[in-house]
Amino acid sequence: MAVFNPFRPAYVQDPYPILARLRSEEPVHWSADLAAWVLTSYGECHRALSDDEHFSSNPIHARNELGRSVAATRANAPMGAAAIMGNSDPPEHTRLRGIVNRGFTPKVIASVRPRIEQTLNELMESWPEHGPIDLVPNLCEPLAITTVLAHMGLPPERWSEFRDLSGAVMRGRVEGMGDAAIARETIEARDRMLDMVAQVVEGLESGEPGAGERNVLMALMDAAGDGGISPDELAVMLVHISLAGNGPTIMSFANAVAALAAHPDQRDLLLEDPELVPAAVEECLRFDTPTHYVNRFCTKDAQLGERLVKAGQMVYAMVGAANRDPARFPEPDVLDIRRKDNRHLSFGMGIHFCLGAPLARLELEVVLRRVLERFGRYRVVRAERGGTFQVRGFNRLEIAAGD
Repeated sequence: MAVFNPFRPAYVQDPYPILARLRSEEPVHWSADLAAWVLTSYGECHRALSDDEHFSSNPIHARNELGRSVAATRANAPMGAAAIMGNSDPPEHTRLRGIVNRGFTPKVIASVRPRIEQTLNELMESWPEHGPIDLVPNLCEPLAITTVLAHMGLPPERWSEFRDLSGAVMRGRVEGMGDAAIARETIEARDRMLDMVAQVVEGLESGEPGAGERNVLMALMDAAGDGGISPDELAVMLVHISLAGNGPTIMSFANAVAALAAHPDQRDLLLEDPELVPAAVEECLRFDTPTHYVNRFCTKDAQLGERLVKAGQMVYAMVGAANRDPARFPEPDVLDIRRKDNRHLSFGMGIHFCLGAPLARLELEVVLRRVLERFGRYRVVRAERGGTFQVRGFNRLEIAAGD
């Protein structure tokens, strides 16, 4: 009988042998501990992520305590009813995504590269020439956090204020149910956030320094002015964009650098031919993806493999396992930056495909180029795994230049 326990230390260090065994024995596995189905094959994960008729991202469909808790929060917490792209379905998801997509067009993303490169140069100025340097606090975290805030259109002098207001908004949605004081603080934070954003956009549109193409803030304020998004939805959207991708993006940088250090032949290929870096980005995301699972909620009975998933049940689409499925990727445990047809699931699939994927890919490409330029045949001096069951990565990753 197959067993799955993702909370053991061995799983944190290296989940792939455990996931491979589960995929071989029972690719659609009922976990009593998780009270959910665990999917480990590429085909079934792809199905759950792309079949919107049977699988929803909205936890309101869960027929257990989770569903009841979500329903109560949405009904009673301040701003609880505001839709979020990540856990909503059409038509709400279609409407919200259509609005924010304007800030993530290919042209807009391409324009971000100089700013990412400048941020990296500034971060590296204080580094010892040959290391060692811990990439997590000195590169991964500051680059991911500041890049998304800058991409939204917030000037650096407003970042601290925005983070404080975001924390107050999130606290209200989590703790504000039945607490009048927290509810008042949440609404006040929302109003201050929207006033701040309006001031920033007014400055950009008036031609103050920093004015340029319409960014995320401008797109959202346009929609607010047209009545396409409510004040609550606007505030929650701002918080969601600023936070949603930070964890996986941070982890992706260190995962890729560590993977290449562990496969020096692949690292050396990049040093010889930097044109392979974009392909290396995709292979590193497949090989050790930071987002290890995505939840879906069954809306009507569905057949997955040999199992019947009933309406109201939850599934864990184990993306990390799907990306190592030998039925989809030949020699899946080999890091091969020349791999062809590398359609991994690291950014999801279907209508919920990660909005920030182009930005995350660009950041990772720039990071790999600059680390290789700076440290050459680098080596890992010290590594400490961290993350969670859902997001896999490092708490610490020290590297130094090689010989």
